[in-house]
Amino acid sequence: MNVEHPLTFRGLDENATMRAILEGTASETGERFFAALVKNISKALNTYSAWVTEYIEESRRLRSLAFWVDGKLVDNFNVDISGTPCEKVLKNVNLVHYPDNMMSLFPNNSTIKTFSAVSYMGVPLIDSKGKVLGNLAVLDNQPMPEEPKSQILFRIFAAQASAELQRIHAEAEIHKREEKYRRIVETAGEGFVLMDKNLIITDVNGALCQLLGIGREQIIGKTPFDFATEDFRKFLTINKEEIFRGPYKDFEGTVITSNDHSIPILVHGNTLRDDQNKVIGNMAFITDMSKHKKSLMLAGEVQKSLQPRKKPQVQGIDVAGRTLSCEEIGGDYYDFIQESECSNKFDIVVGDVTGHGVDAALLMTSARAFLRMCASPNSTVSQIITEMNHHLAIDFVNTGHFMTMLYMRINMVKQNIYWVRAGHDPALIYDPIVDNFEELNGTGLALGVDQNFVFEEYLKTDLHEGQIIAIGTDGIWEARNKNGQMFGKKRFKDIVRQNASLSAHQITDAVYSDLNIFSQGLKQTDDITLVVIKLKDILEDSWDWQI
Repeated sequence: MNVEHPLTFRGLDENATMRAILEGTASETGERFFAALVKNISKALNTYSAWVTEYIEESRRLRSLAFWVDGKLVDNFNVDISGTPCEKVLKNVNLVHYPDNMMSLFPNNSTIKTFSAVSYMGVPLIDSKGKVLGNLAVLDNQPMPEEPKSQILFRIFAAQASAELQRIHAEAEIHKREEKYRRIVETAGEGFVLMDKNLIITDVNGALCQLLGIGREQIIGKTPFDFATEDFRKFLTINKEEIFRGPYKDFEGTVITSNDHSIPILVHGNTLRDDQNKVIGNMAFITDMSKHKKSLMLAGEVQKSLQPRKKPQVQGIDVAGRTLSCEEIGGDYYDFIQESECSNKFDIVVGDVTGHGVDAALLMTSARAFLRMCASPNSTVSQIITEMNHHLAIDFVNTGHFMTMLYMRINMVKQNIYWVRAGHDPALIYDPIVDNFEELNGTGLALGVDQNFVFEEYLKTDLHEGQIIAIGTDGIWEARNKNGQMFGKKRFKDIVRQNASLSAHQITDAVYSDLNIFSQGLKQTDDITLVVIKLKDILEDSWDWQI
C-alpha cells in the first residue's frame, strides 16, 4: 500500500520552500546552478530524485544538465523520450503530473522500474520564442498528491532553469563566434593588433609578430609608437585624435623590425565603441607593403626618367621645376621643349591628370608621348594642344579621367609669351618693380573631354628682366593643414614676393619648404608640381637645376 508524502505536498509552506531553493541556488551559475537546483528541489519537495535536462530534438533524447538520485548527483543521464512521462511534457508543452501508479502507466520503461517509481511531475523549459529547451522533473517512490502550490513553485524554478540555459546557449554562441573570428584573425596573412582606449596593445596575431620579427609577449603592453619610425611616430602624434578617435580609416606608415629594418605598411583601422558610443579601444589590420612599394619605386624611377634631365640653355631665362607625388608615382607632369640651344623659343608644359597613383601615372605617360609627338617649333601652341587633345581623348574615353594643362612658349627675342590654358589654373607673373601679380587667364576645355575641341592661344608682350612666372598644379594651394585650412594662393604669392630676389630654384625650394611646415606632418593627398621661370638679361654660368 502506497503512503502519501508525509511532509511536502500537504500543508506545504511555499514561502519557506521557495526561500530554501533560492538560497541554495543564488550564488551559482552554469552546471553548478543546475546541480544546486535539483539538489534543493529534491530536498525541499522531499522526492527520491530530481533532474533538469536539455532536449536534443534531432535524436529525441534528453541529456541531463544535473540529475539528483537518492541523495547524490549522477553523471551522464541520457534517455530516449519515447514511452516516458517526459515525452508528454515536451509534446504538450505544459506541466504533467502523475500522482501515482507510474509502474502501471509505463510498464515498459526501464528507468521507472529501476527506481521503483510511483509518482512524477515535470514541466518544460521554454525559451523566449516558445521553443522547448528541455524539462525539469521530480520522480518519487511514494505517491505525490496534486498540490497547486507545489506546481506553482515548480513552474517558477523551471523558468529560472530555462533562463540559465538560454544564458549558457548565448555564451556558447558568443564563444563560438569569438573562436571563429580568432581563427580568422590568427590565420590571416595580414597583421592584426587590438588596443585598449589608451592605445596599449592587448592582442596581436602571428602575422604581426612575423612582420616585426618578435614574439607576442614583446608586443603586448606596448603602443604603436614603440614600433614606428621617427617620421611615422610624428605623423601618429600629430593626427592622434583623428586616427584613434574617428571612424574607419586607412593610412600608410613605416615600422621598425627587430633587426632595425624599416618596413612600409598599410593600416586599415577602426575605433571600437560601447553601446553608449564611448571609445573602448582600437583595432587594425596591417599589411606589409614592401613588395608593392618596391614595384612602385621602380615605376617611379621610370616616370622620373621622363622628366627633364638636361638643363635648358636659353638666353635670358633662369628656370627650375619640381614634382612631388603623394604616392610613389603620380599624375602631375612638367616638361621643357627646346628645338636647340641656339633657339630663342622655349616651351614650358605643366599638366595634371585627375586623381593620382598608378592609373593617373599611366595616363600622364600617354599624354607626354602625344605631346612630344605633336610639339613642333613650326606649329603654334594652339595647334600643338589641339592636335594632342585629338589623340589623347581616344585614350581617356571611358576612364573617367581628364587632364588639365598649361602650355607656354617664351620668345626672349620678341619678349613675348604665347600660351594655351586647357582647364588649368592660370600661370602667375610677378613684377617686383611694381609689386604686382598678373594671372595669365584664357578659356579652354580640359584635355581628353572633347576630341574635336579647338584651343585658343593668348599673347602677352613687353616682358622684362626680373619678372617671375610661376606655373603650378592645384596640389599646392589646395594643400591643407591639421585644422583643415587650405594653403591658398595668397600664401603662395607671398612666398614668391618675399623670395623674388633669389634664383628660380631657391624660389621653388621656398615654396616646398613652406608647404611642409604648413602641413604639420599631414600626409600629402595630391601631387604637387611647380615650375618657376625668372627672366634675366643674360645667361649666367652658374645655373641651378633640380628634378
